[in-house]
Amino acid sequence: MNLTLLEHLHSLSEAVELPSHDYLFDLADRCSTLLENERTGYRPETASHEIGGLLDFVSWPETEKPLVIIPDLHARTYFLDHILNFRLPQDFVCSKNGQQMTLFEALSENFLRVVSVGDLLHSEIRGRARWLSALEDFKAGLVTGKAMKEEMKEGLSLLCMIMELKCAFPSSFHVLKGNHENIMNDRSEGNFPFKKFADEGEMVFLFMQEYYGDDVLMVISTFERSLPLLAAFPSCLISHAEPEEPYTRERIINGMRDSELIQGLSWTPNDTACDYSCKTMISEMTGNPDAIYFGGHRPVTGTCTFRQGGKYIQIHNPDREFITLIYGNRIFDPDKDIIDVIK
Repeated sequence: MNLTLLEHLHSLSEAVELPSHDYLFDLADRCSTLLENERTGYRPETASHEIGGLLDFVSWPETEKPLVIIPDLHARTYFLDHILNFRLPQDFVCSKNGQQMTLFEALSENFLRVVSVGDLLHSEIRGRARWLSALEDFKAGLVTGKAMKEEMKEGLSLLCMIMELKCAFPSSFHVLKGNHENIMNDRSEGNFPFKKFADEGEMVFLFMQEYYGDDVLMVISTFERSLPLLAAFPSCLISHAEPEEPYTRERIINGMRDSELIQGLSWTPNDTACDYSCKTMISEMTGNPDAIYFGGHRPVTGTCTFRQGGKYIQIHNPDREFITLIYGNRIFDPDKDIIDVIK
């Protein structure tokens, strides 16, 4: 039986088994090929005619479309499933007969854009007990034990959902590179090995190598390294983390292998960024004094945290299911426009 895309995405969100080798390889290959060739008006190419690091919708003809920002997902397949089935407010986007639409329906009709700030793998605090159990297996030489398979089933199913959406809606659904997009656990080009509760980065790398093989590892790594670094819209900028410095438009476009830039857009700790980086970048890229810079990376409580005098807003609450709505016709209101998709 052929499943519709939405049915397929829902089945991935409730997967009881790991994705097959062939499915994961073919999907990652298809998605990475799409990204590697994403030389469009909204993704300007570099000086050497390669894909650039910037999604630039400021001067793109369809700037009036509303925007949805998805925070760090960290293997939460259920969260993405809830997002896709969430009925958007009628004053945000609605059908031609005035009815509320789900986000997936609006995507299918090309009525909006979606940007995910990245961090797709690693369940983090939600999976702490599972990580510790997997670590005991890891220390005993077992890298594909039960706990690790459960972790990777969630993480890889979420990754597949994201790649399916990118392939289905290439100009409307976008994913930015986060610090967890490092399946090789590299220390290069702004990447650093990840280790929090266990030895997550190395454990994922060795699991993938043993369970799937180097071919799947390489194609997922290509996907990660092809992800853009920053998205610019008339009313907002978005990157995974708070910009450590005020980076220029040209540097971001040409920054796909710029270690300092990638680190500064994906790893920034709280209270270490230049206190005018967001204001400077907003001024250069949008010219709109009311524009806001959004990012995830560091957890918050409640709906969001304001930094840099309110010009930077962190939106990653790992215990809730918030999305951020950016209307095309009014200034962002954090009290109204950060929405819980399960209420």
